[in-house]
Amino acid sequence: MNNIKLHSISRVKVNLYLHVIGKRKDGYHNLDSLVAFPNIGDKIEIYPSKNINLTITGRLKKELPTKENLILKASKLFKNNKNGADIHLNKNIPISAGLGGGSSNAAVVLKLLSKLWNVPLPSIQDIVLLGADIPVCMDWRLQRMQGIGDNTSVISFQGHLWILLLNNGDKTPTNLIFKELSPNNFSDVINIPKFNDTRSLIKFLKSTRNDLEKVTIKKFPSIKILLDHFEMTSGCLISRMSGSGSTCFGLYEKKSEAVKAKNFLLQKFPKSWIKVAKILS
Repeated sequence: MNNIKLHSISRVKVNLYLHVIGKRKDGYHNLDSLVAFPNIGDKIEIYPSKNINLTITGRLKKELPTKENLILKASKLFKNNKNGADIHLNKNIPISAGLGGGSSNAAVVLKLLSKLWNVPLPSIQDIVLLGADIPVCMDWRLQRMQGIGDNTSVISFQGHLWILLLNNGDKTPTNLIFKELSPNNFSDVINIPKFNDTRSLIKFLKSTRNDLEKVTIKKFPSIKILLDHFEMTSGCLISRMSGSGSTCFGLYEKKSEAVKAKNFLLQKFPKSWIKVAKILS
């Protein structure tokens, strides 16, 4: 029993576009976003144990509290559970960076604990209460995310696309950015067409935006500098900020173009976290 180990990567969540449709009476905002999960992220391992314990390693372990971690809160969603687990998180995804790191961690742990304990997943209603975007993180296919993040649908795409992600270390708290939003920043609901190839996806994305980008740039002008440098790279099809920032990304048709862009940006921003990956894999 003690030799059992379950493990998984906890992928980053990237908002290829992010529209804010309006503000609800409960204070939340209705969103519309196309979400992708490149094969980059934290690593999670789980072992059987008498109690539920969490250890954190990795370059960002000091920035992440253990006691109030979303992983431990997720483990408590299994009602009437008497099982335990030792959970090990190797943390590498930048924090408060627009990449959904905490929600992705929680989603992976829910799936692994369900398998380890051979019990059903908690209800979607309970999961949403823990984090509105956790449900979308439980499926790594290209998805459209609507509502407060709890309404998801899979989008078919067979093309090839590479992504370059860059985070300069700025922390852009989601709550702070949303507080600065006004109705002038909102978008209308749009229709998503069928994506037959890479060109059709890029054409669609160019008609969209990230409604949080202007607000974030006002408070963190360095975001604009990053985006300007993405545009300088050869082969960049589109550049944008993910989520509420501060991570920015560029999309490329060829891996060689993304790698060349990475080397260029590393020269300009040598202390940044920067990764290349296939956008759908």
